[in-house]
Amino acid sequence: MRGFLVSIFFTIQLLAVSMAYGQGVNVGGPAKESPMLKNLRLAQEYYGREEYEKALKYLDEVPDEIKSMGAIYELKLGCYLELLQYDEAEKLVKSYVKKGHGNNANYQADLLMIYQKQQKQSKADKLVEEVLEEVEERPAMAHSYANAFQKKGYPQIALAVYEAGERQMPNANYDYQKALLYGELGDIKKMYGMYVEMVERTPNYLSTVKQLLGRALREETTAENSEYLKTLLIQKIQDGAPETMNELLIFVFIQEKNFSGAFLQLKALDRRTPTNKAGIYSLGNVALNNEEYSLAIRIFDYVIKAGDKYPFYEQALTGKLKAQSLKLEEDGVTEIAGWKELQKEYFKTIETLKGLPDVGPLTIDMAHLTAFKLNETDTAAGMLRKLISTGFISKEDIARAKIELGDILLYNGDRWEAILLYGQAEKAFEQSPIGQEAKFKRAKAAYYVGDFLWAQGIFDALKASTSKLIANDAMRYSLLINDNIALDTNMEAMQMYAKADLMNYQGKRDSALRLLDMMEIAFPGHGIQDEVLFLKAQILVDQKKYDEAASAYQQLVDLYAKDILADDAMYALADLYFEKLNKRTEAMNLYQKIFTDHPDSFFAPDARKKYREMRGDAVIN
Repeated sequence: MRGFLVSIFFTIQLLAVSMAYGQGVNVGGPAKESPMLKNLRLAQEYYGREEYEKALKYLDEVPDEIKSMGAIYELKLGCYLELLQYDEAEKLVKSYVKKGHGNNANYQADLLMIYQKQQKQSKADKLVEEVLEEVEERPAMAHSYANAFQKKGYPQIALAVYEAGERQMPNANYDYQKALLYGELGDIKKMYGMYVEMVERTPNYLSTVKQLLGRALREETTAENSEYLKTLLIQKIQDGAPETMNELLIFVFIQEKNFSGAFLQLKALDRRTPTNKAGIYSLGNVALNNEEYSLAIRIFDYVIKAGDKYPFYEQALTGKLKAQSLKLEEDGVTEIAGWKELQKEYFKTIETLKGLPDVGPLTIDMAHLTAFKLNETDTAAGMLRKLISTGFISKEDIARAKIELGDILLYNGDRWEAILLYGQAEKAFEQSPIGQEAKFKRAKAAYYVGDFLWAQGIFDALKASTSKLIANDAMRYSLLINDNIALDTNMEAMQMYAKADLMNYQGKRDSALRLLDMMEIAFPGHGIQDEVLFLKAQILVDQKKYDEAASAYQQLVDLYAKDILADDAMYALADLYFEKLNKRTEAMNLYQKIFTDHPDSFFAPDARKKYREMRGDAVIN
């Protein structure tokens, strides 16, 4: 690496010399060049080929007025060090110091390195003492010397230099540099302490320290060091430190994903000095995104109870509803009563926010709940038709309402009106994610009806969708149709499969499974059998029959290892092992197999990330 850097720097210096002396350098072919430039070029070439003695021969012929160039010094020093000619290296460094070429801090660092390589510890110690004495006499030199020693790999000496400078200049602030040096030395507690001091002395450092701490907490910390940092911050807060210490403590809790601890700290801060609740609301969203739904509900409740005089009141109402819905999903609640209570919460919130922009999305969510959780499809459709006819919601919300209404009608068996609604939403937002979603659903509805070729044309167009999920699903359905109608001109197998797929969408899972079982008997050896197994496994997961689902996925992986669904099945099976069946080792093996055997898979990046997390690696998002 040293040789590479010298080579680059030397080339730049060579061009500079040629300009200063009015001599051309033609790097594209032979050209007339002076002896000086020739010597410089040949020295660089021999150095690059590790022929150091030949490089030195040509460097010695360079005129004295050019020898002061930094790159020539680095090149010569590199040659002497590679040849283990330490006495010559020492003479070179001292000659540059004596001639007053400047850059004395770097020369002294080089000299220390030479003494260390020769194991001349007494000379090395004396040099360090002299440097520290010079810094005490001229404290402004502290940064130059410390920086030079740090670059050469002597962080402990660099730290001593900064401390010497601070003793003579109490107003000097090397906290940032010292913190990095403590980190380099592996003294994480002192590094954390220095970060805290930085913010305490200069609150404007808060953003910088958060970035540094975030990286350290992900990559370098242990439970002991983390506890030390929190204890230190709590002690500072109790001693009356500025509010930035609270912010830092909250940040640490969030980095540890201890959102409950962050909430307690934010509440304490808010009760002491009432805020606009922005930080608390933001934490609610963080908890929500991290699937801590119960905590998210409590956090949003805190903001709601503070009243509508605060700016995040409306957002907290909608955030709470989302968290409640996801909590019911997570708990696998199927009883009508639980969802009915949530529906009442939606009605109440929509009434509170009447006339505000949030009403559109909330009504769409409530209609979805009403149709698919309470099975009140006519009521849900009526909600959406009324919403679409109102004039106060945005065009985007109208398109989303039409998509949701199409979903409900398709669920009820009214496929043609569903296709019409999807088409209207697509036309309104052709190039946007909303339009692409509507287009995909329109194609899928046509596929359910049995219009496979027309649906395939749309799926093919969606392979280039900006949404990776839509593009992946579109490719899968396109291949499904292409592979199976080519094998079966009467399309009987495809029609049965599409019917089973629709039954599953409509919640008729037992009927769908019976039809899929019939297909295994009716079409042995048919190319659609991998799709049959995959859909069967998905339905069994929805029914919480996890062992049976795992068996279906495994059968697909074993029998159709080279087919398009192999990696999909492996990823689904790995998730099933990890999340539901407590088979950690089997899950890890499958995640690894996905990104090694199927590196181009849509699932490969997530599989690699999950594998590393399970192995205990520090994973940066």
